[in-house]
Amino acid sequence: MTKLALILMGFSLAALFIYQSVFATASYPEIAPTYRIAVSHTPLSAPFFVAQQHGLFKKFGLNIELQILSGGVKCFEQMAAGDAEFATVSETVVMFNSFFRDDFSVLASFVESDNDLKLLSLTPEKYLNVADLEGVRVGMIKGSASEFFVDNTLILNSKNLDFIDRVYFGAHELVPNLLAGKVDIISAWEPLGYQVSQIAAGASQILSTKGLYSLSFNLIAKKSRDLKQNEVNVRILLALSEAIELINEAPLQHQQEVSQLLKVSLSQLSYSWGDYTFRLSLGNALVSNLQTQAQWAVESRLVPGDILVDFRDVIDTQAFEDISTQRGGW
Repeated sequence: MTKLALILMGFSLAALFIYQSVFATASYPEIAPTYRIAVSHTPLSAPFFVAQQHGLFKKFGLNIELQILSGGVKCFEQMAAGDAEFATVSETVVMFNSFFRDDFSVLASFVESDNDLKLLSLTPEKYLNVADLEGVRVGMIKGSASEFFVDNTLILNSKNLDFIDRVYFGAHELVPNLLAGKVDIISAWEPLGYQVSQIAAGASQILSTKGLYSLSFNLIAKKSRDLKQNEVNVRILLALSEAIELINEAPLQHQQEVSQLLKVSLSQLSYSWGDYTFRLSLGNALVSNLQTQAQWAVESRLVPGDILVDFRDVIDTQAFEDISTQRGGW
């Protein structure tokens, strides 16, 4: 290659580098405010942790503060109080709150699991089938996936909802009250299942409930009149999409990152990781689940029976459709 050719190649590469740098930055200029996302302290929230760890929010011009809280109910309350603009919640939390307020929207589901919620006991040998649960004290979180999971299990086994003695706690109170003997069973998600299995020095799950209930975790947003709101929503979803790609390409590496952030052992995280399907989705399956759970809540008199909720109005599809177009669909 001649000296002139080398010089021209050098100029070309430099020009290409400058072009890519300038236009990559110009595509996502920084949006100045810091946006707060209330994130549940669970491995299900891994896409948010990975996005933050790898600078993906920054890549898309966002300043994001993650507020890690115990459970989706707390995350919703944080957002509702105005202390966060976004939150991660199960579809059950979405359903319950849709009966009482219309100031939030679901932007996307980012993970699903059919084995994250479990019924746990220190003496699982006493509860070999649902009939053994009669009159048993079951700890759960009111108005959450924890409660729906219990009732769904009873309904599928032709039992009345008063078949058990339900006791309500906050998420952080479930395991301590089980250990203190104040309840016989708790309905809880990971990593609490792993924690109880270690304390019980063996199997702690009662019954075989895998597949009975598919939990989704969803990103919700406080409705805003800010003209930049959809652009912010789009960028957050783009960051999550890239984080999910990283997770699925190198699961072990990102399990290690998440275990360090959550301050749990890698073995504890790996215990349930295989049950998670990380992907962005938004569609009829979520609406159907919300409708099913709403029917349960009305029949159980947990919500007013005279309020009709159209869950299609709870879902904001614009940002998801925008990134689907950019990414060529999923």
